[in-house]
Amino acid sequence: MGARGLLVVVLVVTLSTVCAEEACSEHGSIVDGKCVCNTPLPVDDSPGWVGNKCAIRVHHLTLDGKDVQETCGNGHICNVVTPTEPVCFSAGIAGLESSAFYLNLLFTSNEVGANVVLQGLLTNFTSTLDPTTGATAVVPQMYPNADAPYSFSTHVSQGSTGTQLKLTRQQLGYGAYTGLYLCVRTDATTIVSLRAAEHTCPFDLFANGTLQLCSGRSSSDACPHGICTCLPPYNPPSNWVVTPGLGFEDCSTALMQLQPSIPLTVPELAPGGWVFYRVEVPESGGRELHVWAATAEATKGSLVLYLRHQQLPGDAAGQHELASDSAAAPFPTSWWHDQSAHLILRRRESFFQTGTWYLGVHNKGVGPVSFSVGSALHDCPNNCSDRGTCDATTGKCICSEPTAPVSADCSIALHELELDKEVVMEPRQFTFDELVLRGIRDKLQVSGATRVKLAVSFTTTDPDSAGLPSWVNGRPVVLAAPSLEAALNQTAADRDGGAHPLHPQGTVESLALSTHGVSYSMNIGSWTVGDDGSLRVVIWNPLSSPLRQVGYRLAVLLQTECPGECSGHGTCNTTTGQCTCEEPYTGADCSVDPSSRVCTNGTSRSVRREGVRGLCWVPCREDGRSFDDESCDDLQCDGPGEGHGQLRRKGTEVECVEDMCVAGNYTVVDPSGDFLCTRRCVCPEDGSACTMEGTCLAGTNQCLKGLRLAEDGVNCVAAGACEEGSLKRAYDMEGGSIFSVCQCTAAGNPASCSFSVPTLAAGNANGVVSCLPGYERQSSTSTIKLSDGNSVVVGGTCGRPRKRGVSGGMVFFYCLLSIFLAAGLVVGGKYGVLWYEQYRYGRSIFSQGYVSWPLFGIRGNAGSGTDDW
Repeated sequence: MGARGLLVVVLVVTLSTVCAEEACSEHGSIVDGKCVCNTPLPVDDSPGWVGNKCAIRVHHLTLDGKDVQETCGNGHICNVVTPTEPVCFSAGIAGLESSAFYLNLLFTSNEVGANVVLQGLLTNFTSTLDPTTGATAVVPQMYPNADAPYSFSTHVSQGSTGTQLKLTRQQLGYGAYTGLYLCVRTDATTIVSLRAAEHTCPFDLFANGTLQLCSGRSSSDACPHGICTCLPPYNPPSNWVVTPGLGFEDCSTALMQLQPSIPLTVPELAPGGWVFYRVEVPESGGRELHVWAATAEATKGSLVLYLRHQQLPGDAAGQHELASDSAAAPFPTSWWHDQSAHLILRRRESFFQTGTWYLGVHNKGVGPVSFSVGSALHDCPNNCSDRGTCDATTGKCICSEPTAPVSADCSIALHELELDKEVVMEPRQFTFDELVLRGIRDKLQVSGATRVKLAVSFTTTDPDSAGLPSWVNGRPVVLAAPSLEAALNQTAADRDGGAHPLHPQGTVESLALSTHGVSYSMNIGSWTVGDDGSLRVVIWNPLSSPLRQVGYRLAVLLQTECPGECSGHGTCNTTTGQCTCEEPYTGADCSVDPSSRVCTNGTSRSVRREGVRGLCWVPCREDGRSFDDESCDDLQCDGPGEGHGQLRRKGTEVECVEDMCVAGNYTVVDPSGDFLCTRRCVCPEDGSACTMEGTCLAGTNQCLKGLRLAEDGVNCVAAGACEEGSLKRAYDMEGGSIFSVCQCTAAGNPASCSFSVPTLAAGNANGVVSCLPGYERQSSTSTIKLSDGNSVVVGGTCGRPRKRGVSGGMVFFYCLLSIFLAAGLVVGGKYGVLWYEQYRYGRSIFSQGYVSWPLFGIRGNAGSGTDDW
């Protein structure tokens, strides 16, 4: 090679090296088309460099509570982040393997309008020896770039400029990782503060860098197994079976004695927090234990009560005997009526025992709750509703005023009504009042009246002079029915969220009294009169809180209807049934205006038709003097509302129906919970509502709860830990969950089977996507081949459908396993679903920051102490 050729080679090599260094920001070199950073960790006072182009600075992060700017290398600025210059920090976390149980991060931003994200990457820092120099260097197994999925993230924004992220040894892999990267990104230039600390005890990290161990309520700074030795009343009972999540591990939960008839006050219970009480039930006396909790102010919190004998209760199945949000509770939806919760423990219950019971109060809402809590022991049901005396020997009430026969606790007072005579009841505590007007059918026939009218209003003792506060949802309800049982069934439907059996479908008329002090009127049809010719009016008071008492005024009037209610242009003489029209209107119904036309040909207006749940568009009559309100040129059905979803017209009939599904086949879960299968949604040709068939299509049964499909293709039997094609929950994501797939390298060899390892960063590849109701699978997918040649579709995400085709009241069809209709697995094949645990979908909240765990999933209170990270 000549001198000129050699010069060209040297020049090409030199230019290639320079270009590679520039592509990697002079902090790395290109290998296989990607930048490999030379110093992904800080060296002495010099920062390291990471990222796709090795252009993101990495500074030291100490775990002693100091701010990153305090420990920054000489001459460096560590706390300024811009949209184009993110910043990372690195720290060794080997201590979490042996000496520490907890790692806290305190992260704040000084720019209120900025959205600042903090992402964490767990990795391993490995020491390597350079044989040439003999020097030891620390090398990360991975560092932040496009190929490294982050392990967790949190953020601060305009609504919350600071957050404290509390991580446990369990969440950080039980010492499986020795290194941690924390990277900060922002959409606006900001100055951040980041402090980190580790300890054997649960702790809070303050803005000055100090640590408060065990909420400041421990007798020792040592925490064996990461659990504090709490001082009373923050210590659990001596026989406590350790249950994570109840607050005794960090002394944040109190256990106090609750004496009957002596209420206690809790100033503030944070979201997710617990407080516990010890309640004694004696050997004799007190057939009922009544416990309650109630707030006196608006809150976004929601309290649920739990009772358990001789052990602290939890919210998981098997951790309590009674819960206030169960269907068996006395007021299962009372919290939404007046923000109170109640439980009644009765001696006749099969699980009843005397001795010590523990009451747990849990805030399941999204805001703090200040409330009062109390208990009472009664010998008679509901203490005879304060309307009688109790015979402690027999446990029966002697009511002081007439009550309904079904009212053993004197709770349903019985009052006689008279026509045109107002009944006045002062505010008091009650649930039901029954008022009976006897012989009303005869009075209607004698008087010639065509309708009965109720006039009613209510009052309360609430300190707000305008009446009930807006945050109290419950309102008294008036019901007119032929029998007390019909009225009580109506209230049960209201409490349970069922349908309202109103006329013409039922025989009950109801009216909610929404505003304090306002007089309401209610017209009652003849169908509400009972077989004995009497009318029964029931006042239902859903406000169960002891803070609030309700009174009312009620009168029954007989009226004769006027034609068309005088069309709104006159007054009705309810005695004669004749209209007195206003000028210039004439006619028996005051509908004729000689001076002008009401409408023009071709126009229409909407008329509400309650019976069909929609609007009828009615045309203008030919003479232009009125609309033909009896016709219905076009029917517009109601949209989603209380008790129903989107309605549609039934063919050409004047009727609206609600589809329970859309025509086609769906995967549904059997009520037993043992299996899911494919069922057909059928839409009748006459336009009636689409409904789901009650039987499964042959060969489509798929097992749940860890069961597998038996040889008969129908029944479910116990399954192995990893059977090919079975699934195991891996983690949650927005709108659904990801499941690992059991794969075998050799067919029929269980030893060759293992579960796949999907990741969120890799588009959930190797994982089956299971979407929640209201979501559908989107984005790209791929397939996994099983040893027998079958395929399972994996990958993708869950997103809102672009166009909803299913009503809000439809059956919840599970997108649970795409392997049925979308994943390509043979329907009715040998593979069952191994459903290892049931999880509630949610997003964990630490302090005021919202934390996602794409690698580890989201933990609820599993109740058994098992790990699911």
